[in-house]
Amino acid sequence: MGRARTNIIFTVVTIAALLSSVVVLWTYIASTPSDSVFRLGYFPNVTHAQALYGITTGFFQEVLRPDVTLEPMAFTAGSTAVTALLANQVDAIFVGPSPTLNALDASGPDFIRVIAGGSSGGASFVIQPGLTLDTNASFAGKKFASPQYGNTQDLALKHFLLTKGHRTLDEGGDVDVINAANAKILSLFELRQIDGAWVPEPWASRLVLESGGKLLVDEKTLWPDGRFVTTHLVTTKRYLDGHRLLLSRFLNAEVTITLRLQNLTLSAMDTINNALANATGIRLANATIQAAFGNLNLTYDPIRSSLTTYLAWAQELGFLSSGVDASRLYDLSIPNDVLTKRGLAPVSLP
Repeated sequence: MGRARTNIIFTVVTIAALLSSVVVLWTYIASTPSDSVFRLGYFPNVTHAQALYGITTGFFQEVLRPDVTLEPMAFTAGSTAVTALLANQVDAIFVGPSPTLNALDASGPDFIRVIAGGSSGGASFVIQPGLTLDTNASFAGKKFASPQYGNTQDLALKHFLLTKGHRTLDEGGDVDVINAANAKILSLFELRQIDGAWVPEPWASRLVLESGGKLLVDEKTLWPDGRFVTTHLVTTKRYLDGHRLLLSRFLNAEVTITLRLQNLTLSAMDTINNALANATGIRLANATIQAAFGNLNLTYDPIRSSLTTYLAWAQELGFLSSGVDASRLYDLSIPNDVLTKRGLAPVSLP
């Protein structure tokens, strides 16, 4: 009876998602992007540092002047961000790999394009200070958290648990994984209502430095050379085809900011901290934001090979079907042209 009920719920959710996708696609087809406004989506996370810096300092707007106005749009969930992109409510978004794959699955292979990188690293699994997880069996019966069902950290956590021989309760397993906003996860952790969480920066550093958490896994240690995509820049094929000059100007600015932030100064870090405070109402302690930046790498390389791995994980865990086609997802012609003109090595596709 439980399995039948689960299948019914899954079917209803799937039908609702398909109907939502049809509405989103019709809205997109019926509308036309503006030539005088560039609507940029981003998250108030350290892993979106280029967006925070470029928006707050006015550097992006300066590059786009005089004929284009920047309209930044802050999101707190990847699903909301990609839905806005598909519905032509935003022109480009800094977003993680899992929401990108979900958008690809919903829209098909010729709808969205990854056109640049953003950040690598900056995600960790933090557990309660008194907890010991030194054997595979020790994970049984524990309760962990991730920011959103099916998001990038949720995918990483559940795949990690799978390598330890565990599935989640909703899959008939013995580990409970709940989904909550990052701020809520921090509260749950402090109240000892969860055993740990897989979260992006600066939340991982906050769990450690502000709540006494213990780092169990820095996700960099799970990837070749410690490199994996955390944030990249996504647009639609239609917007890319119709606004190449605008995107070239924007990506030139992103490269400049990335290089600047790779040699992070206290002034730049303070600028980003101010942007986070304006968006969230909370200013991070200097030690926290320094630790957060120390755990990630800013890059304009989207690190395609890691997205291929995320796709395999999503399919293994049942988040995506085996038919998702990511072979045409990337178009790096604009950033590579920008990089070549600046005498920098282009990013390559494996």
